[in-house]
Amino acid sequence: MTRFLCDEQLGRLAKWLRLQGFDTIFQCPISDTELIRRAQLEGRIILTRDKHLADKTLWEAIVLIENKSYKEQLKEVGRKVRLPKSTPFSRCLECNTLIQSIVREEVRGLVPEEVYATYEKFYTCPVCKKIFWQGSHVQNSKKRLRMIIR
Repeated sequence: MTRFLCDEQLGRLAKWLRLQGFDTIFQCPISDTELIRRAQLEGRIILTRDKHLADKTLWEAIVLIENKSYKEQLKEVGRKVRLPKSTPFSRCLECNTLIQSIVREEVRGLVPEEVYATYEKFYTCPVCKKIFWQGSHVQNSKKRLRMIIR
């Protein structure tokens, strides 16, 4: 399983990797020592824009991200890391937890009434309690990902 730990310069990349279903931690602030320790402890690949960190660490699973644009960063990760098949939209974009189905009736009053009336399936993050549904933003994100990754 491919798991990532993004340094503090790669928050947007972390969200887009989560959107694709990759287990991606983003913790800000985090010291270099803690970043390396956590990656080793959890078996994660460090993604960093810090050339000095990439040069000074003995941790083998570190990838220097050279691009500034998150779109180019996504392509770069795809070139530098062998990415397994993933399940897009399976993780909370905020806290990285796997989301779960929730009974529709349980979200009444927690989502806008027009959303409740329009959608049948809802999902929730068991940690941060955020509620998700497959609205137009899902199709737009899928379209954007296809354009970026092609």
